[in-house]
This record gives sequence, structure tokens and C-alpha cells, in this order.
Amino acid sequence: MDLEPSNQSQNPQHFPLSLFTRRDLRFALSFFGVLVCSIAILNVFIPFDSQFVSRLGSLYSQILPEVHKPSSSLVTCDYSYGRWVRDKNHPPQLYSESCPFLDPGFRCSQSGRKDEDYRQWRWQPAGCDLLRFNASDFLERSRNGRIVFAGDSIGRNQWESLLCMLAEAVANKSRIYEVNGNPITKHKGFLSMRFQDYNLTVEYYRAPFLVPVGHPFQNAPSQVRTTIKLDQFHWFSKHWVGADVLIFSAGHWWNEDKTVRIGCYFEEAGKVNLTMDVMEAFRRSLQTWKTWVLKNLDPQRTHVFFRSYSPVHYRQLPPSLA
Repeated sequence: MDLEPSNQSQNPQHFPLSLFTRRDLRFALSFFGVLVCSIAILNVFIPFDSQFVSRLGSLYSQILPEVHKPSSSLVTCDYSYGRWVRDKNHPPQLYSESCPFLDPGFRCSQSGRKDEDYRQWRWQPAGCDLLRFNASDFLERSRNGRIVFAGDSIGRNQWESLLCMLAEAVANKSRIYEVNGNPITKHKGFLSMRFQDYNLTVEYYRAPFLVPVGHPFQNAPSQVRTTIKLDQFHWFSKHWVGADVLIFSAGHWWNEDKTVRIGCYFEEAGKVNLTMDVMEAFRRSLQTWKTWVLKNLDPQRTHVFFRSYSPVHYRQLPPSLA
């Protein structure tokens, strides 16, 4: 992925490139892209349950290494530290719902949504301001690269949003195509969109748990219909090695409704555990994810992002309509 400054002119007053290292630019560009994709698909903002957040934070603290905030003298800005702010002057959209890469179900206005307040939120880092998203510059800096989204439908939403955002800078949309000729539809496989003029692929792999789901072993208990293999990583992962940016998305499928209540139990070392708590199973799956990342990815080549639960994005409906 070419991260050298593009040929497009930049106003140094707004974009002091001299302050950034090569890795700073790559990190900032990737993080900014994921943030903008997130806000493009956000719905109604409803706070998390505080007890749930506390429990989830405890879970991650057991898995992820402790990160110390670096000295301000060593970095220009920590883009990951900030908050969402409402900004009525923020441009309402970066693409329209006529984008050919959107699933029909993700076209909010065409599906009947009347309000647009959810478009007025933007990410505000604590110590600096983010630049306005520039699709042409993003494409130029990402030339000869691979951006991969892997996980659940939240990741797919972000993937579709990024495709539409980048497509705005491509005059001839026929120069953007799925490498295997597959249509942009909901499916159980993967899609790889190529921006031909930039030799860039933006890919999505559907793996809601990030670990594989399969049939139970012979003579398993009758209530076991499928098992989630916590100690194995998804077979799609062989395609993720070597990506320049890799965004993992998992969490929303780790609940009882999508697991034990439909006969999907947890398996380790060839044995099914009928009593394991879902959050404990999620924790163990993340240990498998962590092991795979450390073993297979080059931190000098691949920037890894992991996003999990997001705020609930369903309106409170009366029982008669629920």
C-alpha cells in the first residue's frame, strides 16, 4: 500500500505532513476510515447498560495487553481517544443511497426512515481535529493495497459504506468490480471489490463468530445441533494474511438467542460443554483470535482493528409492534 503523499496539492496549514511518520499516516488513515464508516451506518444512539459495559470491559482487560498512553511529546495526536459530538454543520452525507454497493435493507431513507439527525454526529479526538474525508486522497494512499473486513454484519455495513465513500472519487464506476463476478448481495461467503485504477481491493469475509461453526461429533447429546469450535480460527483466515488493514468485527452474535437457545453449543478439544456461559465462550474465542494474530500477522505490514459491541440501534417499540 503506497502511503507516500499523493500528487494532489495539500494545504500545509490544515495537513502538516511533516509532523507524521509513515506509520502515523497509515494508522491515522485506517482509523479515520473505520470511524467514518461507523457514523455512516449508525442508527439511534441508545446508551449501553452500565453493568454490561463493566462486564465487557473486564473481559477485554483479561485478553488484550495493557496499553499505556504515550507521552504527548512522542505523538502528535491519539485519534482513538475522544468522543462523538453532535454537529449540525457537519456535511450530512458522503454518498447517496443510489450507491450500487448498498444492500436494499441498508438504504434507510428508501426503506421509510424520515429523520436525518443520525447523520449529524462526528468523531472528535481529544487533542486535535480530524480532516474532512477525502476519497481521492484515500485511494491514492491505498494504491496497491488490501483492506479487509472480517466478521459480522456490522463489519459488512462498514465495508459497504467505505465502498460507497471511495466510489464517489471514481468517475467510471465500471472500473470498480467484484473480482469473482459475484453480485453484491447478502450471502455466506466473501466479496472482494477491486478499484482497478488503483490496484486496490476492499474485501469482506462473513465470519460472525470469527471461529468456525460446525456439526457436532457423533453421539453428541440430542440438544446439540451445531457447535462453535472455540479453539480453532475460521478457515477464511488464510486469506487475511498479508492485508494492509484488517478490521475484525465480532460480538453481536455472542448471545444466548444465537447460540444455546437454538442448539448451538461450545466445543473445545473435541468436547462439547453444555454449561459454559456465552461470555466465557466469547472470551475463549478471543484468546484464539489473539493467538492467531500474534502468530500470523506482521505488525510492520498489517494494521489490525477490532470492534465489538456497538450501542443498541433499534427503536423501543410497543409490544404490539415488536
